[in-house]
Amino acid sequence: MSVEKLLAASQRLNVSVEALAALGADLRLRTEGLSADPAVSALLAEVAQGIDPAAVEDTPPEGQIAVLGFIRAFFRQALDLLDNPSRPPGWVYDDPVILQVQGQASRLVVRGIEALAVRRPSLRRTLDAPGRFLDIGSGVGWLAIEAARSWPGYRVVGIDPWPPALAIAECNLAQSGLADRVIFRRQSLETFDEPGGYSVIWLAAPFIPKAIVEASMPRLRQALVPGGTLVFGLFNAPPVPLAEPLMRLRIVRNGGYPWTADEASALVRGVGLVDVEPFSPGAPILVVAGTNPA
Repeated sequence: MSVEKLLAASQRLNVSVEALAALGADLRLRTEGLSADPAVSALLAEVAQGIDPAAVEDTPPEGQIAVLGFIRAFFRQALDLLDNPSRPPGWVYDDPVILQVQGQASRLVVRGIEALAVRRPSLRRTLDAPGRFLDIGSGVGWLAIEAARSWPGYRVVGIDPWPPALAIAECNLAQSGLADRVIFRRQSLETFDEPGGYSVIWLAAPFIPKAIVEASMPRLRQALVPGGTLVFGLFNAPPVPLAEPLMRLRIVRNGGYPWTADEASALVRGVGLVDVEPFSPGAPILVVAGTNPA
């Protein structure tokens, strides 16, 4: 490819980069009480309208914050890729911004589980009754905190092996008012073994090496109460060019494995869970759910 063609290709891609940055900036003005030059603010709003005329206006503030979290995390991780393309794969981030915004975005998982419960009456009954929720790969704790807030009858345990994330999780929990129902432990999935203790288990599978997930599945099935649900988390790439390979690149570079829904379904079904189905409430969330037979 000639220099001119490569430069032209980079400029076409740059439109998307700048548009995403402009959308994130517009969301910051809306959700953080920031002020900007009126001309700049108007142009940011124009770009956001050009992306989707109704998307921003129709999204409630908590949803806008979650989307902003995704945007900021992706930009930080993209810069790390650009600056450090030769580093070994693994979740090595200690940047509080990356950790916090990734965690804030994970709160959408709780909404996804609520949407899944509309399809699965047994899960709805489970969530409405007292129980225990296990968050595997809890990070800075926002998913666990949101789960405790959404399901008042639940006690929540979050496990994660990454100390920088757990330190922030404890601070987030202290400010949440839910410290009596949520605990975090420094623990990796390969050491987890608690039979029969949990009503719902969330597994952040793309962040964990494939061999560890596969070896842990029998123990996760045993950790469910009869009728309990395992929610095997995946990522769902939007239907646009390059989205799928970019998603796989991000997952592999962060030390995980880019599971397909078919692979995850076979794994969940293979340990004896039933009513196994993939479900997506919308990109980027995709899950495979399975129930422990009563």
